[in-house]
Amino acid sequence: MKENHIQTTKNARYFTLGKLDEHTQKIWIVLHGYAQLAKDFIAPFDVLNNGKNFIIAPEALNRFYAKGFGGSPAASWMTSEDRLNEIADYIHYLDIVYASLKLHQTKAKIIVLGFSQGVATASRWIHATQHRVDYFIVYAGEIANELLEPISPKIKSLPITYITGTKDKLISKEKHTKIFSLMNNLNAKIIEFDGGHEVLSEVLNNLKIQE
Repeated sequence: MKENHIQTTKNARYFTLGKLDEHTQKIWIVLHGYAQLAKDFIAPFDVLNNGKNFIIAPEALNRFYAKGFGGSPAASWMTSEDRLNEIADYIHYLDIVYASLKLHQTKAKIIVLGFSQGVATASRWIHATQHRVDYFIVYAGEIANELLEPISPKIKSLPITYITGTKDKLISKEKHTKIFSLMNNLNAKIIEFDGGHEVLSEVLNNLKIQE
């Protein structure tokens, strides 16, 4: 048996909050976690929709039924199957979203936030892209392993905030300790909130992004 690959086009979607114009001060590219949809993930970010922020939530290219053969669809950035091509596909996809919105022409600060599986996705894109990124928010997830030893120069150069819930059952104590050590080495700002594996509007509203 011979494995073969071809390139094809695919319709992808993303959701936005706010308006991108001369008044925009911060642009947020927010990447959802495993088994989520962008339209649901972006909802808590409405707290930032104040005329100064523009929020973009790309949706992962792979959809499936999270509960068997029916129910609500969900999306995933990748699996272990054909992983290098899946990574290349979503890096290319995120570059297209950035370029299509002409973000390279703006003077607004570009903030990338990854949640859960979206953290690894965001870190790989930040490492690979030629586009400008000014700030990285790691929310309840881990930077991709292959970018850690040594740490990606692109990621190391960015201001980073790490956000974690004190009741997050998806992050073990051992993993929590490992992430904290890495974040301290990266001089990241660390925010702990009273909650689980979730994005909360009040946490987002209290974020102070370095100017």
